[in-house]
Amino acid sequence: MSFNLCSLPKEQQERVEVEKAAAYAVWKERTPEIKVPAESEAGNYKGDMQAYFLQQVERYRKVK
Repeated sequence: MSFNLCSLPKEQQERVEVEKAAAYAVWKERTPEIKVPAESEAGNYKGDMQAYFLQQVERYRKVK
């Protein structure tokens, strides 16, 4: 199954990018050589997107 992300509305595209960033932030947090807290990247987003980023960080932390 494939999706053309360009066909999504701009807001949904941004949410997909925030989800990808949250997954990457959690990966960096788990990597021993990097060990950067995922929350440190929350400042890259404003308002609702920042809250969404933190929500997604918690979601990805639960994934083993």
